[in-house]
Amino acid sequence: MIRSIARMFAVPLALFLVAARAADTPRPVTVTVDASKTVATLKPVWRFFGADEPNYATMKDGRKLLTSLGQLRDDGVYFRAHNLLCTGDGTPSFKWGSTNAYTETADGAPVYDWTIVDRIIDTYRARGVRPYLQIGFMPEALTTLPPARPTNIRGGPASTTG
Repeated sequence: MIRSIARMFAVPLALFLVAARAADTPRPVTVTVDASKTVATLKPVWRFFGADEPNYATMKDGRKLLTSLGQLRDDGVYFRAHNLLCTGDGTPSFKWGSTNAYTETADGAPVYDWTIVDRIIDTYRARGVRPYLQIGFMPEALTTLPPARPTNIRGGPASTTG
């Protein structure tokens, strides 16, 4: 029985080891491009884009980028942003964002405010881009840990817990 099992795995294991060894062996590759010749039209197959910072979408350059993306495909481009539940006032910061979607009163009652999230989504939709929402990053009111502050990179304001 043990020999049968060993034989059953011996060939696939040997093939795997040979393939793994071959993948580690570098070999030269030559790519030639004739830029003066059109071979075919490049059909855009990509339709998902994203960024870490959701609040930049509502700023001048963010709106410009979303407009360009929205023109790629009629209502078929999606945009995803991180930090949609981070506590803060919505001020953009490098690699960080905030929406203040969830806070709590002094006595612990939940307060939901989707104003900033709505503004971000409205900015997407006004430019023909569909939101692909990553509902993540913990609001400060839901953690027992001390407030975390991201590194204040390139002079951007520091937001709170993410």
